[in-house]
Amino acid sequence: MRRRYCYVSGLRLGVPALEELCAQGQPPSLVVSYPAELAHRCGYTDYEDLARSHGLPHVRAADVGSDEVQDALTEHGIDLMVVAGWSQQVPEHVLERLPLGAVGLHPSPLPVGRGHAPIPWTILRGMRSSAVTLHHLDGEPGNGDVVDQHWFDLAPDVTATALYERVGHLQTGLLVQHLEGLLEGSAPRRRQSGHPSVWPSRRPSDGRLDLTAAGRDVDRMVRALAAPYPGAFAMFGGARVTLCDGALGDAAGGAPGEIVSAGPGRTWGVTCGDGTVFVPGSVRVDEGVRAEPTSLAMFRPGTFFDPPAPHAAEGARNAFVPGQAPSSDPLLQA
Repeated sequence: MRRRYCYVSGLRLGVPALEELCAQGQPPSLVVSYPAELAHRCGYTDYEDLARSHGLPHVRAADVGSDEVQDALTEHGIDLMVVAGWSQQVPEHVLERLPLGAVGLHPSPLPVGRGHAPIPWTILRGMRSSAVTLHHLDGEPGNGDVVDQHWFDLAPDVTATALYERVGHLQTGLLVQHLEGLLEGSAPRRRQSGHPSVWPSRRPSDGRLDLTAAGRDVDRMVRALAAPYPGAFAMFGGARVTLCDGALGDAAGGAPGEIVSAGPGRTWGVTCGDGTVFVPGSVRVDEGVRAEPTSLAMFRPGTFFDPPAPHAAEGARNAFVPGQAPSSDPLLQA
């Protein structure tokens, strides 16, 4: 009798793999995804339409250890759980009832990058290569045996948006390659080797920019927190201004935090601590929609972004980027 698996994901990151598995005639026997009340999570996706289009049973749940999920696992005779974008560790009582256990897809080269927010941390750490890891789940976060890894290079100007999409497709290839072996019990399996590191979770407030930092670090923070993440922001006249994207320009800078003219028309940029100018491509003011910077009259050359509160600036300087030696560079430590 063919073994059955369920597919667990609440994020857009997991959509490509599910679509490809269905296209190749290897659909799951059950899909578990987040309910609508978790729509605030970065990258949230409602899997209902996708599951319905392929005739797949679908359960929404905030907790994979809930009675509802356990009942569905039993009802559909699930042997293996595949997790491709879920913030919760699969509880041991769930793992114990699955004949083939569970595997997860993690966008870091385990054992490096266990923990949270792997895509933003990959960029914040300035990594030039990384990997997607398919690994067994054993009750300890990111600690299970590795099935396989796919390594890839990172461009110096990579954004979280581009990395998110790339990871989604790379993990698709890994899962398609090894699913049959996992169901048959013949997939490769090896213990993790090397020095482990655990990356901490990030809060939206961690994205506040310190505009006294060097421009390359302001740029890195903006790239690391681009969509689907909350974005890097600074305060301007009491308004929260998210710099959704952008790049360093060639304009002459002023004082740190000062807005300067940075191109034709009303194009502007903000001066960083080393005198370089970051030119935003689009911005969001408070909870508004993304807008062209030149369309907002509030940003005039000669005006300044608000300086951070002393305790916030001190916190940024003393924070620590996992896997790196402490530095005096505040944005490397955000």
